[in-house]
Amino acid sequence: MKFIFDFDDVLFNNTRLFKEHMYLCLEKAGVSRSKAEEYYKTVRENQLNGIWLKKLLAHFSLKDDLYEKILGKSKDFINKELLLLIKKIGKENCYIVTHGYEEWQRDKIKRVCIEPFFSEIVVVQGTKNEAVEKICAKHKDEEVVFIDDKAKHFENLDFKKCSNLKTILFDDEGLGKLKAILSSE
Repeated sequence: MKFIFDFDDVLFNNTRLFKEHMYLCLEKAGVSRSKAEEYYKTVRENQLNGIWLKKLLAHFSLKDDLYEKILGKSKDFINKELLLLIKKIGKENCYIVTHGYEEWQRDKIKRVCIEPFFSEIVVVQGTKNEAVEKICAKHKDEEVVFIDDKAKHFENLDFKKCSNLKTILFDDEGLGKLKAILSSE
C-alpha cells in the first residue's frame, strides 16, 4: 500500500498553529494582524500558486531575517502523531503532494526535517490530479491512499485511471481513518 500525504494542515499544522505564530511575529515587527490577514487573503485569492512569506515581508518593508525567525519554529508545528505512523509505514511507501509556491513549500518541508521519510515530494502550482494519477499508475498493482484536508483536491481525480485510489479527508477524524486502513492491512 502506498500513501500520498498533503503537507499543509495534514503533516504540518499550518492554519491553526504556524499562521498564528507568523501573525504574532508580524505584529511584533509592527504589522497589525488585520493588515497582514488582508494582504494574505488578497494574494491567496489572486495567485494560483499561493502566497510566499518573502513577498509578504517585502510588501510591508520588513527585513529578511524575520523569514528565518518565523520559519525557525517550524518543527513545533509538525503533526507528530502522524509522523510516527509514517515512520512505521516506511519511506518507500510514502509521498508528499502539496500545492503552493514551490520555494516556500520546500522551505517549510526542509525546516521540519521530514524529507527522509518520503520517497518523493512533489509541489504543484495547479491541481494535484496529475501528480496523484502518476503515482497511482506507477503502483497500479497496489492500493494508493491519498490524504488531504481539502475535499476539492479529490473532485477531479480520474478514478477510472486510478482504480487503485482511495481518498481520506483529513478532518477531525482523519488520523483515525488512516489508522483504520493501516490496521486492516
